[in-house]
Amino acid sequence: MFKNYLTLAIRNLLKRKLYSFINIAGLAIGVAVCLVILKYVDFELSYDNYHNNASNVYRTVTATYTNGEHRGAGPLSGYAQGPLLVADIPEVKTYARTHPMYGGAVVSNNTGAVEPLTFHEENIQFVDSTFFDVFTYNALSGNLATALDKPNSIVVTKTMAKKYFNTEDIVGKPLTISGGWADGDYEVTAVIDDVPDNSHFTFDFLLSFQNIMQNGQYKNDNGWGWYNFVTYVELQPHADPKEVEKKLPAFIEKYQGKDLAQSNSRQVLTFQPIRDIHLTPGFNNESSATMSVNSIYFFIIISIFILAIAWVNYINLSTARAIERAREVGIKKAIGAFRTQLISQFIFESVLVNFIGIVLAVLLSILLLPVLGDIVDKDLVFDFTDGRLWGVLLSLFVVGSLVSGAYPAFVLSSFNTTAVLKGGADKVTGGFSLRKVLVVFQFVASLILIAGTFAIYRQLVFMRSQDKGFNMEQMLIFNGPSVITNRETVEEKLITLKNEIKKIASVENVTTSASIPGGGFNWGTGMRKDGSEQSESKSGNVAWVDPDFLATYGMELVSGRSWDANRESDKGAMLVNEAALKAFGLGDARHALEERIILGDDTVDIIGVLKNYHWNSLKSEHIPILLASDKVSRRNYSVRLSGNIQESIKQIEAKYKEVFPGNPFDYYFLDDFFDKQYKDDQQFGKIFSLFAGLAIVIACLGLWGLASFTTTQKLREISIRKVLGASTSSIMSLLSSQFMKLVFIAAIIAIPITWYGIDRWLDSFAFHIDITWDLFVVPGVILAIIALATVSVHIFRGAGANPAKVLRSE
Repeated sequence: MFKNYLTLAIRNLLKRKLYSFINIAGLAIGVAVCLVILKYVDFELSYDNYHNNASNVYRTVTATYTNGEHRGAGPLSGYAQGPLLVADIPEVKTYARTHPMYGGAVVSNNTGAVEPLTFHEENIQFVDSTFFDVFTYNALSGNLATALDKPNSIVVTKTMAKKYFNTEDIVGKPLTISGGWADGDYEVTAVIDDVPDNSHFTFDFLLSFQNIMQNGQYKNDNGWGWYNFVTYVELQPHADPKEVEKKLPAFIEKYQGKDLAQSNSRQVLTFQPIRDIHLTPGFNNESSATMSVNSIYFFIIISIFILAIAWVNYINLSTARAIERAREVGIKKAIGAFRTQLISQFIFESVLVNFIGIVLAVLLSILLLPVLGDIVDKDLVFDFTDGRLWGVLLSLFVVGSLVSGAYPAFVLSSFNTTAVLKGGADKVTGGFSLRKVLVVFQFVASLILIAGTFAIYRQLVFMRSQDKGFNMEQMLIFNGPSVITNRETVEEKLITLKNEIKKIASVENVTTSASIPGGGFNWGTGMRKDGSEQSESKSGNVAWVDPDFLATYGMELVSGRSWDANRESDKGAMLVNEAALKAFGLGDARHALEERIILGDDTVDIIGVLKNYHWNSLKSEHIPILLASDKVSRRNYSVRLSGNIQESIKQIEAKYKEVFPGNPFDYYFLDDFFDKQYKDDQQFGKIFSLFAGLAIVIACLGLWGLASFTTTQKLREISIRKVLGASTSSIMSLLSSQFMKLVFIAAIIAIPITWYGIDRWLDSFAFHIDITWDLFVVPGVILAIIALATVSVHIFRGAGANPAKVLRSE
């Protein structure tokens, strides 16, 4: 019987090649998209799983409350936290602290070359000697157990070893660090594989923690003053993290209770599993890219939608062909076939179609996965040795065969023998049409995906085009010098370079600063209005800029003035934004000029109030920002250009290398740099659009096949209407209206679902678009046009058929 079923299934597939192609292609695309999405979701959920002790490793997170008000939470801590946790809490086995090389540094290989290999590097971290005890990395050379025990030790990744030495065998060779937090010559003690893509903690170079501790601000600190460190702890194998966390309030009280009481503050210390870090976005000062769990849910829902659309195509086309196959069923029943045998036959056909679809899906997914990898900038590949992958394929095959084959099998096998042999199969299959319900489902899913894509695109355009409060157009940024031969004359040379760049005809203005928009701040600390209690202190952010910053960036003053280089009193004065007025109770913009602010141990004057501007992305609200005056900064040069951009860059580079020889000239444009803050949202939009497009393609395949079959079945009706005088246009309008009604019903169902989803997504943005009528009408019109274009070809062909040829057999 199985041989017979196989023969009949192949015969039916070849008899209706078009419908077979639509079924198999739809299933293949649907399953391929599902596989690709599941691989991506699996990758996002796999972050930091590769560490041997991942289940016992945690990052400390501190939440701060002042006067009972939550002031934020983040992973930064003082350097004393790790050692004291090990000393005071037995369940804490060991710790590892990290400290980034803020602003990066210049790394040079000065050995064996006429000109040293010199590059500006950003991914440099200072870490404890216990780092490789807590985290797992593959050593290509060197001993990781002792690699960071001594000062001036450096561990490099495979890519950096090739970049600077063109070989991995470089243990014992020197590298020079310049312009960072710990300048000097370092000895390479180990080379490791590149950090995996699924790691929340990325780096190219690891320096000994002992070097950062030589920094003056830390040598004179008690370990709790500067929150620039990230502390990781590894718990004992059988320790319960919840029980350990119960001991943390006493730990905080012991070491910080007195200082916190003075400001009426309290801190809540918790342990965050490292495997949860990637899926917990939103922490202050979070350096690694993170993804919202909601995004994971979105992608899973999309995969379900696409797979369901593919299965619906099969069900629709199979039941649509029920009339055509009714005589086959009737004859088989008449000669003694049991219903169970007929069900088995049709299920077998479904199994064959799904098997072919699964095989093609695997091949298609292998081609599709690199496309997704390029979008997310990750190296995604299928691991065919992973049993989970085969489990998913088997599940999709079994479930797909049953879901897509069960209903058509029961419908076809239920025909009454007498009725179908008399030609009454159309009456048997009449009544309530599940096909219409399934088509509506396809339209609903397609509308949701189109509307979601439209909303994401609108929000991204809104964020990129919104007025930031300053001018980013043609703003060239380049790093200041890191390699300094004579520190006594560096300030003079920085000013000389600035003045020389100003002389270039295409340069409109130049400024230097220790930070730039989109690049964070130089200092975050507690601040309060002079005369207020210490308990009223609130968080604020400081960036150091030179007096030309406002003019270069076109920032608007609400009141007061900018700095005057000739006024000695202006050297310590600051500018504040409007958000700072409300946060620190400074009154209105004019009254604020009479106030002073206490930050740290300093009291500073306010000489100007700036209109609120978006120093960071539009995801966050306006926050208190203070701009402090600096005569000149060696961190960043901002140059506003006009005219020939490339020629201007060449002239700037020439002057830079003339004043500061031996320094790499690294430049970029501010608008590109600022938009990197939206990288995750842009990736989300591209992925969503890609899969939404594929879902629509699958839906159109099914609609095209259904329209073809429906038109074929209605040829006699069309011919009779034409004989009675109906025009081709009226027939086309009559047939297409049946599909347009389904689009209208789908729109009614999809609008509230889409509105809810878009509203929830937009809640994650402080500044976002409004949900307007066009977000739903435009996708509806697009879907209607797509559906109409899909069915019109067949309807036009049917409406143009010759009635004489169709009716001559009647």
